[in-house]
Amino acid sequence: MKTGARILIVDDDPGVLRAVRGLLQDGGFTPVEARSTAEAARLLEAPDAPPALMLLDLRMPGETGLELLARLPKPLPVPVVVLSGEASPSEAVQALKLGATDFVEKPPSPERLLTALHNALALGALREERERLLDALAQPGNLVGESPAMESLRQLIARVGPSDTAVLITGETGTGKERVAQALHKASGRKGRLVAVNCAAIPSTLLESELFGHERGAFSGAVARRAGRFEQAQGGTLFLDELGDMPLELQAKLLRVLETRQVERLGGTLPVAVDVRILAATHQDLGRAVKEGRFRQDLFFRLNVLPLHLPPLRERSEDLLPLARVFAAELAGPKTPLVLAPGAEAALRAYPWPGNVRELRNVIERLNLLRGDGPLELGPDAVSAPTGTAPAPRTTLGDKSYREHVEDFERDLIRAALREGESIAGAARILQVDRGNLYRRIKALGLPVSS
Repeated sequence: MKTGARILIVDDDPGVLRAVRGLLQDGGFTPVEARSTAEAARLLEAPDAPPALMLLDLRMPGETGLELLARLPKPLPVPVVVLSGEASPSEAVQALKLGATDFVEKPPSPERLLTALHNALALGALREERERLLDALAQPGNLVGESPAMESLRQLIARVGPSDTAVLITGETGTGKERVAQALHKASGRKGRLVAVNCAAIPSTLLESELFGHERGAFSGAVARRAGRFEQAQGGTLFLDELGDMPLELQAKLLRVLETRQVERLGGTLPVAVDVRILAATHQDLGRAVKEGRFRQDLFFRLNVLPLHLPPLRERSEDLLPLARVFAAELAGPKTPLVLAPGAEAALRAYPWPGNVRELRNVIERLNLLRGDGPLELGPDAVSAPTGTAPAPRTTLGDKSYREHVEDFERDLIRAALREGESIAGAARILQVDRGNLYRRIKALGLPVSS
């Protein structure tokens, strides 16, 4: 509770104003008085020292307290406690419906009035904190990084987030393109949800149905109508990840949806209107893909309204430690400190990070799995650093590092799952992992996608 909080008393009775003023002063508050709703409205809008709470009489000449409550913006600019001795029960209920926090009858006892004020101010503080947290979530400030590139990225997202403009997010694998899409969606204010689809992880034969949906009987196994990702994202955002891997025939259908804002389910005859903002991402050079005939030029121009490029982690070394600390708190818990051994920071900066942010998270996750009960210690041998830094730890199983042995095991496991599942989707079901994550891991390990 703030000491000396300014309380606006709105009442046309000088005796009531005098009595309540004394009670407030005795309770440690600073009273401010208004004898009409017009005067109260001016004080509420004053930029200097606005009141923290309003005590409002309902029965006054001219505009009543209820009428003032009805025309104030919602949520109310300050908590309101109604103070009245003549209001009917229905008026009291109406005041509460209009946002008032409490109702105190005249003449108020000191205990009842002060209790109502403290409760209302506490509730107002909780609402302010909630709004602050919601604003923080809605802003791109949750993108971690201290580099100039990340600061520029946050500013750009804040500017373009509220628009409906298509955004093409480019960058190497693992740079955090999906996190940027999430930040854009949060900043958009759209009521619908963010729906993501990885165009590379879904077989081309199924991707059309995933995007546009299908009617019952549209193909073998279609036993019921199914809404596609466009319809699932109604009123929200559709994130098309790895767009460069979309087959050409589907690119033409996607272009038509973007131009008409309508989808047709497979096997359907009636178009379905969709209100969806499109965000697309790729690690490929789509300009080159257009020249090589692998990507439609008209679709490229349609999506490339606002290009947004994420630099690789090796070009923003200032972000290494902030990201490492965030991952440590996420994986090991906020109470487990991240301890940097001598030479660790130099090794992190020297390493080229081909897997970018995702690889850094994998490093922290591996350290967390091996740390035991102590702190999460990050040493110079945590990564396979280039010449001039400490070497990676060796095992007794030959000259390979621990990391190389783990990756070899992953390759064998994924190859076996691909053989048994006959596709990435089938392998993902066997391994019980997300298809998109499995696809990205396949590429990071250098395995052929068609395996």
